[in-house]
Amino acid sequence: MRIIAFVFVLSILLANRAYSFTIKNPFKKAPAPQKEKMVETKQEWEQKAKNVPLEDRTIEPYTPPKSDKNITYPDPHFVFELYNSPPGMREINIDDVKRNLYSYPYIVSDNKCHYAAYPRYYFSPDNNQISSEFFVEELDTSKTKVQRMLDYNHNQKVRNSIIISGKKEHYQHLFSGLSLVDWSKDGKRLLIKERVGSTVEGVYKTYLYVHFMGNDITRGYTIKLENFDNAIKRYYTNYRDLNIIEYRYDIFPLGFSQDNDDIIVTLVYVYDKNNKKIFLGTWGYNTSTNESMLFSTTNNQVSVSANGLILTKVLE
Repeated sequence: MRIIAFVFVLSILLANRAYSFTIKNPFKKAPAPQKEKMVETKQEWEQKAKNVPLEDRTIEPYTPPKSDKNITYPDPHFVFELYNSPPGMREINIDDVKRNLYSYPYIVSDNKCHYAAYPRYYFSPDNNQISSEFFVEELDTSKTKVQRMLDYNHNQKVRNSIIISGKKEHYQHLFSGLSLVDWSKDGKRLLIKERVGSTVEGVYKTYLYVHFMGNDITRGYTIKLENFDNAIKRYYTNYRDLNIIEYRYDIFPLGFSQDNDDIIVTLVYVYDKNNKKIFLGTWGYNTSTNESMLFSTTNNQVSVSANGLILTKVLE
């Protein structure tokens, strides 16, 4: 009887009061983590880079990877090698530019390791265009020469490029690449080349620049050697009866003369209808007097110095 009475009372209470129950599904999947949208254009990347103020960025010094019990890393050893050796043959590697939308190939110091010179490359997928900038900056001379190269970080402060190539133009498949040829022996000048062409069909013209270092790095200045290019064209037109502007021709810079640090040395070539390269002459340009000079129309062997230093990691 007592059990029947209890059930009767409980049924009355449940009839007068509504109860709601939430049953959790132990097999419900957790929400997928939100993936950050990857940047797709150079403009998006530049905007994203501005989101972190320079003063809030953490600059980590270089540290080699540590060994563990399963993997042993040899101790890295860094050595300097001459950048412009053999003369004029150093080519930069920007194979990662289309994958990352940028490429930072190298930094090259003067022979005293007081300054760093380097290009930065950018890729715009919208029009398959590659552009570049060139920088010259001070190194921290309170550190050892190796450490000042390892610790240099472009993003440590706002940098002002000395030359910009292709960033203000927007053309389909345009390639505008800046790179260092070499430092002068006295460390007061840099020879820089600008290669212009197509990302599809290759380079078709080289322009030269000389940057003069001031006592203060902000007081340096850069000149484009257009008068040198014009002198070469006038010579072959007036004295060789060859109007090379009707052909594809190019200037191949080698570096600074071993005998005279004021003079840069170049080779001049013209291309025939089969794209075969034909040697026209060895030319020089005096950066102090602005004189153009023809050394030889047959000999392309000339003494050129190698002054810039690049840091290389070797394992011993």
